[in-house]
Amino acid sequence: MKKAFRYNRRGSSPARKLCGYARWLRFWAEALARPRACGAVWAEDADAGLLAAGFPALLAVPAPLFTETAELFPGRCRLAAEGKDAEALLAAIRDVEARFSLRFDWDAFLAACERRDRRGGRLRALSRALAALAPPPVDARTPQTALRSLSERKREI
Repeated sequence: MKKAFRYNRRGSSPARKLCGYARWLRFWAEALARPRACGAVWAEDADAGLLAAGFPALLAVPAPLFTETAELFPGRCRLAAEGKDAEALLAAIRDVEARFSLRFDWDAFLAACERRDRRGGRLRALSRALAALAPPPVDARTPQTALRSLSERKREI
């Protein structure tokens, strides 16, 4: 059986980690679904990707997933939203509008915000459900405190 798996004899790590693989697949599915995108916006963070949803004709490229290919696109349009105030975000929107001759679609942006909020609510509900399943901690500093914490837990139940 060991002879069948000789692809990694040296025990080296894979070239790319699988972190963000689902986001990478979603990006390529969106890119292939609309082949007539008039341009691409390099979204530097997650909030910039949400902001880029206001430009349905543009393809939002998540920068953390494609950092290795950044030098292939020297004249890319960057959009960053992290740490900026509302005026700076509006100025960034106006810059993208001027560069691509497009109008920002506020309805599409608000719909993307609502989708993100619903997803966040589902994740928070899931985390609360998982936290309820976690057993209470046992004070294991000494054997007496461990037994005491176990006996107190039985009284609470």
